[in-house]
Amino acid sequence: MQPSRRKIASKRSKDDQESEFSRLFWAVWEQQPLLGDKASTSDSSSETAMAFADAQSWEWAKALIKASKLSRTSEFDKALKLIAETEHSVPERWQGLLHFVRGAAFEEEGHHEEAIKAYRKALDDPKLSQPGNVWNSFGNKLADKGALDEAIKAYRRALDDPSFDTPGYAWNNLGIVLGDKGEQDEAIKAYRTALDYPNYDTPGYAWNNIGNALWAKGEHDEAIKAYRRALDYPNYDTPGYTWNNIGNALGDKGEHDEAIKAYRKALEDPNLQTRAKAWTNLAQTYVDLGKLEEAEGAYQKALASKDTQGGDHARARRGLQILRSKIVPTALSPDDRAMMARPAKGGDTAEIEEGIIAAIDEAGDTQYERYLKKGDSERDNTLSILRGWSSAVTLLEGSERRWRGGGYFLKWRGYGIVIDPGFDFLRNFHDAGYHGREIAAVVVSHNHPDHNSDLKHIDDLRYELYKRLASTKGPGSKPYVLLWDEDTSTATKFGFDKPQHQHPPIVMGSGFPQPFHLGKHPAKIPVRITPFKVNHGTDVQHALGMMVELLDNKGKTVLRIGYTADTAYFADLQQHLSKCDVLIAHISQPTIEELRDPSKLKDVHLGYRGTARLLKECQPNLALIGEFWAGFTDLRIPLVKGLRQLSGVKDVLPAGLAMHLRLPSLDIECTECRKLTPYSEIKVAPPTDKFGSLAYLCQSCTLG
Repeated sequence: MQPSRRKIASKRSKDDQESEFSRLFWAVWEQQPLLGDKASTSDSSSETAMAFADAQSWEWAKALIKASKLSRTSEFDKALKLIAETEHSVPERWQGLLHFVRGAAFEEEGHHEEAIKAYRKALDDPKLSQPGNVWNSFGNKLADKGALDEAIKAYRRALDDPSFDTPGYAWNNLGIVLGDKGEQDEAIKAYRTALDYPNYDTPGYAWNNIGNALWAKGEHDEAIKAYRRALDYPNYDTPGYTWNNIGNALGDKGEHDEAIKAYRKALEDPNLQTRAKAWTNLAQTYVDLGKLEEAEGAYQKALASKDTQGGDHARARRGLQILRSKIVPTALSPDDRAMMARPAKGGDTAEIEEGIIAAIDEAGDTQYERYLKKGDSERDNTLSILRGWSSAVTLLEGSERRWRGGGYFLKWRGYGIVIDPGFDFLRNFHDAGYHGREIAAVVVSHNHPDHNSDLKHIDDLRYELYKRLASTKGPGSKPYVLLWDEDTSTATKFGFDKPQHQHPPIVMGSGFPQPFHLGKHPAKIPVRITPFKVNHGTDVQHALGMMVELLDNKGKTVLRIGYTADTAYFADLQQHLSKCDVLIAHISQPTIEELRDPSKLKDVHLGYRGTARLLKECQPNLALIGEFWAGFTDLRIPLVKGLRQLSGVKDVLPAGLAMHLRLPSLDIECTECRKLTPYSEIKVAPPTDKFGSLAYLCQSCTLG
């Protein structure tokens, strides 16, 4: 039977309604920044949108429009309250828009982590209209957080959206992040691309940013030209910032008199919100000219400015101290002179101490307090590969080394378990967005530093967090559980006799396999770990592999993860691992001998042949190959290809740093778009540079 015409017309009408509301909502959103405080009263775009929603009897739509306006006028508390009152009535079709409005309110309130979570939820909605707007906002928050590479990806996703009708803003934002990364030439290209869009209505900002990039490159004359282009636009509403920048560029050129004029022009702007900065820059320029009385007056003006805060306050105070101590060393740069606080012999101790107190006051929170304010990861029921390479080869480079070590982090039903935290583990852990509060247990398989070097660091972190959180009864307020092998237990000493932040350690013996049911432990972690003895050399005679069982709320096994840790192949190994759903096998570097002779096996590692045998015997649903060695060259992808053919196991993947496996579905998070993708559909992309990170891509992020 064919559908009736009435139903077809109704369907089209509904589509038209949805399309029209989407258009009206985004028109309101894009108009509000231009209206400023007037957005809280009335404007034609919002009146039209509200009238349309009223005509459809969509009270939820009117609430979303109103909430978006409230968040743009700093009434974010009211916006969040309105969203909370409305969210249950918002149809599923518009849940993405709801999350976006919530994210915008959190963003305006300064709650960056909550904003990021809300934007992610919005972007997870396949029905979200004009996702480019959300990607752009998401990029802004990632940039605020310091996740510059992720922010760049977000801006590019915004620009990929054909419905995104304000790409100039995203190009400008992209330029800012590229500039923050030091890629000034690419930043300038992005700003100029923004200027190419006729509907980009704030070109003054782009020209100012071009000036900043040119200044960073040392091209002061060109920077000044760009700044003056910004000032040529009648609608450019922050001329004070740009005059201050011109002053900086002129000062760098040694044209101090002209710089003073520029700073004075900046201070004439009644809307300048960084007056202390301009006064301090002016004072430093007077110092360069030897006009110390004028400099002292400018520093005092900086300290008296209502907007004085943070670094500008400290610069002005210390600059004033230097002047009063009559220390103006001409050999130092203006910035060095402004930031120095070296007292003269016989100087006023009270004044020095006052400066120290002021610096402490201005710093505000300690680093731990700032850390505690960070949100936990959004991930749960996830196995995160936080390990790049094996052994001490990871120590051969500096802080930006390619050869990162690490370990594994298993998050199950809200409980986080660290497995073998070697070199760089905590760095990789934090880079992945996890927080120390999330660590409920640590498991160590054997006493080699690439598997336990960060153990003491984790213990120190948990100690500091426990001190601050024990009274809260919230996440991180309970002691963590430590399970380790006999060798590590004997060799490791912590700095506490009876630590409150740590349960009594559990020594996992290497005799008959004994399961440890952590659900029955006071920590109540829904995991059962069964260790077994492996063969990894005479220096670690009690080295262990293990089977990790994830339990549901009734204590039944949901998924089994087998972990070889480091071991040579031996006949009984498969008996311990044969029932696993996921097998993590450590291969190390294969030898030429075993590659040429199939009967050859490595002595203390699985190697290529041992790994192939184990896979063939265990036949896991998914095998993750880790512990690659970077001593010679990067063989991760060819080794895995060979293992697939030798073992007959189809789904074998290299376990690379920042791979995230959702449990128990075994979906893998796409490196590019974060979409969860069945492991059988994931494509592994080689690193962009030698020994770099692999990428795990869904089909939509793969060319071809």
